[in-house]
This record gives sequence, C-alpha cells and structure tokens, in this order.
Amino acid sequence: MDALEPCPAPGQKRTALSYLFPNNDQVLSRRAKFTDDIDTATASTPPPVVAADDHEKPKIEEGLIEQINGPYTGEEPKALPRTLGRFGAFFNMIAFSFALGVLSIPMAVATIGIVPFILQCLFFGFLSWYTGYQYWRIAMMYPGIHNLQQVGELMYGPSCAVAFAVIQARVWHALLGGYAFYYLGWHGCMVGMAAVFAVISWIVTLPRSYKLFSMFAATSFTSIITVIIIAMIASGVTGPVNKDPSDPPREILAFGATKQIPHSFLDGMLYTSNVFVSFGATTSYLPIIAEMHHPRQFLTSLNMLVIISIVLYIIVGCIMNYNLGQYTISPSLGSLSPIMVKVSYGLSLPTILVAGCCSAQVTGKMFLLNFFSKSRRRFLENKWILWSVWITINFLSWVAAYVLAELIPFFNSFLGIMSSVFWSTFLFLACWFYIWRHQHDYHRTWRNRLGLVVALLIIGIAGFFLIAGTWAVAVSIRDLYNAGKVGGPFECSMPV
Repeated sequence: MDALEPCPAPGQKRTALSYLFPNNDQVLSRRAKFTDDIDTATASTPPPVVAADDHEKPKIEEGLIEQINGPYTGEEPKALPRTLGRFGAFFNMIAFSFALGVLSIPMAVATIGIVPFILQCLFFGFLSWYTGYQYWRIAMMYPGIHNLQQVGELMYGPSCAVAFAVIQARVWHALLGGYAFYYLGWHGCMVGMAAVFAVISWIVTLPRSYKLFSMFAATSFTSIITVIIIAMIASGVTGPVNKDPSDPPREILAFGATKQIPHSFLDGMLYTSNVFVSFGATTSYLPIIAEMHHPRQFLTSLNMLVIISIVLYIIVGCIMNYNLGQYTISPSLGSLSPIMVKVSYGLSLPTILVAGCCSAQVTGKMFLLNFFSKSRRRFLENKWILWSVWITINFLSWVAAYVLAELIPFFNSFLGIMSSVFWSTFLFLACWFYIWRHQHDYHRTWRNRLGLVVALLIIGIAGFFLIAGTWAVAVSIRDLYNAGKVGGPFECSMPV
C-alpha cells in the first residue's frame, strides 16, 4: 500500500510550512477515505515509484479503507461513475468558460489597448493552466476526491469541508435566458421569462453523467463559435451602427483607450476582471477529473482548453476592436444592427442555457455525493432512489437560483462580485494545494523552491484581484444606486 503523502521523512522535524496544516499527518483515516474510488485495472496511471526512505513512512493499514468506506469497491454502483474521455472533458470545460461573456472581450481591448490585452490573455491562460495542474496533482494523489469540499476535509477536517462547500456551490444566472427572450422579441414580464428559462435549464441539467452532458457542451461550443463568426463578419460589413456620420473615424490603439472610452483605473479593473473570469473553468476541474476513465489524460484536455481559449479570445478581441474601434460597447452585439442582434441571440440560446447548467452540474453533484455518503451508499443500488434524489437536488437548486436572481435588484453586478471572489479563491487554493503537497520537502530541490516562490507570487496576484475586482464592482453598484437604475425584487422591467 502506498505511503500517505505528504508525510515527513523518518526523523525529520516539522518545517515552517507544516504548521499551516495542524495534525495533518496523524489523521490517517481522513486520507484513506479518498484512496479507493478509482479502478486501477482501467486507469492509465502507472504505479508510483517508491523512494528508498518511503518504505519507512506511515502506510495505510490493511483493511483500513474498507473500515472507513464500507465494502463498496470497483464493481459496486457509484453515484458518479468514471465514463468520461479526454474530448468530453474538454467540451465540458470549454462550455463552462467560453460562453456569452466572450462578447464583452472587445470592450476590454478598447479600454486597455491591443498589446496589454494580448499579454493579459497569455498571462491568464497560464494561471488557468497552473490552477488545473495543481488540482490534477491532488486528484492523482487521492483519486477518491470529487470536489472542493472533499479537499477541505482531506486537508483540515469536517469544519473546513463546510467552508470549501460554500465556495464550490456557486449561484448561476437564471436571468440570462430572460434577456435573450427579450432581445428575440418576447417583451413580457422578466419574472415570467426568467421562470421559463429556469424550468428549461432544470431539464437540461438532469443528465447525471458528464459523458452525456458533453453532448450539450459540444452544442454550446458550436453555438457560440457560430455567433462569434457572424458577429465578426457583420461588424466588418456594417461597422458600428451606433456611430453617427458626423463622428470621427474609428481609432485603434495599441496601448490605452481613446477619449470616447472611459479609461480610469476602475474601468480598466472591471474589464480586466472580465478577461480573468473568461478563463474560469476552474470550478469544474475536480468534478471532471473524478469522472474520467483515465485521469492522467486530463492534462491533454487542459492543454486544449487553455490553447484554444487564448487563440479565440485574441482573435475575437482584436478583430471586433478593429471593426468597431472606440464605438465598441459591452456586450459587443449592441454595436450590430437590430436584425443581427436577434440572429446572434437566437443562435446563442444553447450557449446561455448550457453555461448555467454547467455550474448547476458542479453544485448538484456535490450535494448528491453528500446524500449518498456513509451508510446511505447502499441506496445506490436502487435506481429509482438515485434518480429521484438527483432530480430533486437539481429542482431545488434552480428554484434557489431563480429566487436569488429576482430578490437581488442588482444581480448582474452581484455576479461580478461573486466572480472576483470565487475565481480569486480558486486560484489561491491551487497554490495552497502545492504548499500542502510540499510542506515537508519544499526546501530540498531547486524545483521545489522555485515552485514555492511561484505559488507565493500567484497568491499575491489572487489577493490583488480579490480586493481590486471586488472594489471595482462595488463602486459600479454604488453608481447604479446613485443613478436611480436599481429597481426592486420581482419587478417585470429589465434588471440592470
């Protein structure tokens, strides 16, 4: 049986970093709980190479896994079986991050300039890859981990598991479908339109396996690519429709913004946060790894995600900015003709739908695993109970999302705060996972020392986006109140 890493070498004293994880080495049962979920007969992960001093490290005692997890092993039913391939993993992640928000990218280019935008895409792409790699490493150490809540229990115990569950359980947007219906010509009450969209979303969220849901994700990706191509062609043919004949010609800047574009630090921070969040598939990393046939192939899917995202964001941002110049608005569909706006929103409906369902899948699966834990695992053999619980969890989740969206009068800006907080937190946790894995050997090799320095630098970056991004969105909410644009809950008018 493998050593329960991370653990100190024989006779090694506690390091400074190990004090950040109190009593971590002594709780063997907490780690053993997450070791037996993967079927080693089908996994492509090679057996670990055991160093000479590892033979003297603490081992998992025979029978301890069965004592902790019960008699369920590889052939027994699981709430979330491993059926996902590398391309399915890619489509689920790209559908999570590459959604309608890409159409706000051109405004970021107009605000900060083309060169800073390209550098931002490269940098945020690296941060996205780094986050995925650190999540993958901890999932390979303990293949029984399905979500962030279980990582919290692994590192600190049940109390931290609750805190990490709050971070994992994001609120998704139940109003975006209402906006799309409005622009398509259905000028009804927003409360009713959002309710219709929430019901449709609940139905689409019902596939329990990422393998099945990947078909929806592939459709979503195809949909948004089609919308982007149409928007780029239409903006090049017609130019910005919001430009008057007496206005100056389009101006394209490599650095900075023209006088027509607001370009204070607040504005730059808002649109930089939009680019940062556009690489935000991090919430789905652990759940997707947990359902893959061969978890080692996740790196292939991650590389595809990062490379394609960087290339597409740069192409969309630069071409749309070239076509629209300082007359770009967010989303950039607003700079197109009314007919093209309707066509684009109609084609983007699958993307709007699936993007919200991706978040719902992550949250629902976390609650599903909690329900079928410990003694309740025996109910997994009853398909009626399993599906009834899954359908109920998704129904209650979408009801909660819909009610929150209608209760908070500035819900769009509220989502901006959530994005700044949660994506910064996920980035911070990726660095924290590295420190946890190397708490005993961070000083032994130059690679480990360099890795620690990189982790600490990224923690500082995450802290900056947490503070500055939240401040920027909070100021925008204040301005909305001052301008009298914030309505009340459950109003029929279009929310801000």
